Amino acid sequence: MKAFGYEKFGDPDVFQTFELPEPTLKTATDVKIKTLAVGLNNFERSQRAGDFGGGKFPLIPGRDIVGEVVKTGDDVQNVATGDIVIGHGGPAYAEYAVLPAQRVVIKPESATVAEAVTLVTPGITAYNAATVFTQVKPGNHVFVNGATGGVGALAAQIAKNLGAYVIGTGSSRNLALLEELPLDEIGLYDKDDLAEKFANSADVVINAAMNGNNGELLGSVIKDGGQAASVGGDTDFSHKQVAFEHIRPLNAEHDQTALTNLAKMLGEGTLAAKIFKELPLTLDGVIEGHKLLEQHHAPGRVVLLAE
Repeated sequence: MKAFGYEKFGDPDVFQTFELPEPTLKTATDVKIKTLAVGLNNFERSQRAGDFGGGKFPLIPGRDIVGEVVKTGDDVQNVATGDIVIGHGGPAYAEYAVLPAQRVVIKPESATVAEAVTLVTPGITAYNAATVFTQVKPGNHVFVNGATGGVGALAAQIAKNLGAYVIGTGSSRNLALLEELPLDEIGLYDKDDLAEKFANSADVVINAAMNGNNGELLGSVIKDGGQAASVGGDTDFSHKQVAFEHIRPLNAEHDQTALTNLAKMLGEGTLAAKIFKELPLTLDGVIEGHKLLEQHHAPGRVVLLAE
């Protein structure tokens, strides 16, 4: 099968095409998927650039996949051959992938494969931020810092689905993106004094800003006794009683819970990620997609589609 990866770290042009054996089921609870769509993530950009860790080369990246189930292990019960599924696992930059059945759910018929694949990593991250690392309840005031990013936009929508009053922040150049979200209030970094405007108003703070900073702001807007979760480092809430959690990857059981609920919301039309660019799942498409990731602030997700 064709797969796309690299034998050394570097810029997007290090990608090359490899002919590899098709992956095989390793356990009775695995499923084999023929790839239909791949979602690109900033993690893969950093990984390719060599920003962390080593790797066994050639390295084939990718964790966000939608595909057709072509084989299942004997103990798989949640999906069957022929199902189109959303999965979290890989390597995904390839014609086939094998994933644990716990990390796949059936795609809603009403959603395209491109729409579905945008929800995997950012959606799982956002869902866990609102339900595991914090527990958003109906009527809560939820402050989403960085609501125009991939995780933040989904976190705002998930919080709204959970019955919250949602405040979202971003810069004025992204006002149109904020206005597309189901927000009850909008805060603009470069126009408003957010610390004053939203002082002591938030029961829950979800910090999805890419740099993970803004600690002083978050400490100002959260209520005493509130809950906070952040993609970034520690935040000083020493002047208030705040339950704080780092947003981090969880296990397959949490993946399945998150993907099941994300797929339900997607099928109901109450959750969607903005797609910035659809590219072919080819070497040229992979390279172009990673060049777009290098821009850091593309207004939406980059998706690779099998030809």
